[in-house]
Amino acid sequence: MSQASLEASIEVPVAGIHALGHGASAVVTGVAVVAGSVAVTVSVAAAGVVGAASFVVYLSAEAIKRLGIAVGTAISVAAVSTGWILSAAGEALCFIANDAARPHIHSHRYGW
Repeated sequence: MSQASLEASIEVPVAGIHALGHGASAVVTGVAVVAGSVAVTVSVAAAGVVGAASFVVYLSAEAIKRLGIAVGTAISVAAVSTGWILSAAGEALCFIANDAARPHIHSHRYGW
């Protein structure tokens, strides 16, 4: 995985997951600076799925600049056994777990 994918945070609505599961194409439809990171709105559409779905991926400003992400940038969607990998410019942006993998993903925050 790339540094950009390690810096990414994502929340995908059900409609987006449904579209990803049907061979979706994705494109960046918005880019905005939000509290020290960059919110990248990704819109997906798939044949046979009514309506497009959008979700937001949060990346660092450095990753956005390095990858040249802007409105209109095509996002590649690759299906893997445990979900989907979204990438731009040949570098993974994030991983979206499917229903089978989601229970096995853990997030821990350690503090003092």
